[in-house]
Amino acid sequence: MPSWIFIRTAVGLFLLFSFNVFAAAQVVNSYEINGIKGDLEKNVALYLKQLEGEKATSTLLSHAKKQVASSLKALGYYKPVIKLNYENETQALIATIDRGPVTRIADIRITVNGAGKDDLLLKQTINSIALKQGDILNHSYYDGARKKIEGQLLELGYFDVKWQARQLAISLKNNSAEVIFTLDTGERYQFGDLVLGEQTKAEKYIRSLAKFKQGEAYKATLVSEYNLALSTTPYFASVRVYADISNRADQQVPIKVDVLHKPANSYEVGGGYSTDLGPKVRFKWTKPWITENGHYLESNLNVSQRQQDISLGYTIPVDDPNDDLWRFSGGYKLEDELTNDVYSKILTGQIQRQWLTDDDWVRTAFLRRDRETYRIGDEEQSSKMLMPGISYAKKETEGGTTPTSGYQWLLSAEFGLKDMFSTTNIVRVQIQNAWLQTYLDRHLLFLKANAGAMLVDDINNVPFSLRFYAGGDQSVRGFAYQSISPEDEKGRLIGGKYLMTGTIEYNYQFAESWRAALFVDSGTATNDFTDRVEVGAGFGIRYLTPVGPVRIDHAWGLTKESKSTRLSITIGPEI
Repeated sequence: MPSWIFIRTAVGLFLLFSFNVFAAAQVVNSYEINGIKGDLEKNVALYLKQLEGEKATSTLLSHAKKQVASSLKALGYYKPVIKLNYENETQALIATIDRGPVTRIADIRITVNGAGKDDLLLKQTINSIALKQGDILNHSYYDGARKKIEGQLLELGYFDVKWQARQLAISLKNNSAEVIFTLDTGERYQFGDLVLGEQTKAEKYIRSLAKFKQGEAYKATLVSEYNLALSTTPYFASVRVYADISNRADQQVPIKVDVLHKPANSYEVGGGYSTDLGPKVRFKWTKPWITENGHYLESNLNVSQRQQDISLGYTIPVDDPNDDLWRFSGGYKLEDELTNDVYSKILTGQIQRQWLTDDDWVRTAFLRRDRETYRIGDEEQSSKMLMPGISYAKKETEGGTTPTSGYQWLLSAEFGLKDMFSTTNIVRVQIQNAWLQTYLDRHLLFLKANAGAMLVDDINNVPFSLRFYAGGDQSVRGFAYQSISPEDEKGRLIGGKYLMTGTIEYNYQFAESWRAALFVDSGTATNDFTDRVEVGAGFGIRYLTPVGPVRIDHAWGLTKESKSTRLSITIGPEI
């Protein structure tokens, strides 16, 4: 009797072991798709990839077949023939697919009732949706069209909208689809009261920065811009502005503002690296609220291997603490052999008035007093300049600290006269422009130009800080910082009256946080346009971070006799 028990136990263990081995062998390790290409294949592969490592049971195969069918329906193929087989030898799931006839959009019916029926902005949105009669049905385009209309309704303040029909009707017999949207927008809401979350001494500026008034038609973009304007002021650690939709009444929606003030004193410590300046450390101290009218103080200290500077600025807002203000500032800057045999130290004081033009240019009128001591080679000179001037600046970007598109302009003009406490007569102008645009999500084109000129009798009488130089990470890569310049009879770089530089750069984003770059830079600093235009070219890598791209470039000075190369490292956005 015991022998039979032993035999039965052994057989049972053998069968159990065999079953486990067989079950373990039936695991999906890979997949193969036959019969379809392009987006269809990619859509099916997104699902099949999730099955890797799963047991190839009959239940799994049945469920997988349904999911594959759904993947094809999403792109307009409702009658596919699907065969799913599991190969024991290769442990692969084989999908053989005949996609069948395609389903096309036969009709699109969008009916808008209510106050928004004649709204031009809403009509433009509806006309721009990616659904067209005769197109192959794509469910993501259908969902995108619905969400786009819903988003525009919220953007324009149609908070009481009622959808009477949101239907995608499929005719399997005719291989066609009908898109039916019917909605009643209700009334468009207006801006209501501006409600502050708590009492704040910044109430004057909070209210003055709002670009909308109670009773005007609501637009969400204005709320977002208002939030950004408040966040840009020096007063708040955090800002939240939103439409209080739940408390809307009488066709008006209140706008709620919650702010958290910065502490009485704020401190920031940072650092970085530049191949032009070497390692650098930055310290910033701000006192964001000195008087009841919102005066604020800011101090910056920057220390690097070859350059040190300290500045102090006192700002008095007029109406807008971002763009309408007076600023009084002073500073000291030391540059030690940034270019060969050059040393400079400068003490500066400045008064400026800044305000915004009707075209959103930041206009700054200023009066600057410079006292500078500089040495080029063995010759030391000193200068005193009183420079009135004006500048215009404008910048628009999309994408935050890693811009995907945008442009920037900076135009400035200043002058000094011997009869007005200056060492020499001089008129100096400069124009800078940068532009970038992303194409097809991955391709970015960046262009930059910089031109300057000064009217002066003798370049040797011009302070070092006002002379034009080219070369370096932000100018012509492949050349050392400020190494492109006219030379005197001793071969010393003395700077020029005129400046011209330009950049063409192409970026390709090959991964979520990585771009590859190719670029060509060119430029010259000259006194009589006889100096050679220098050209640098190379390649680089960009690592995208929350504070902007980390840009590492390797460039050749193509017009240098040595054809030597330089590595440059910079941190921050192109614009």
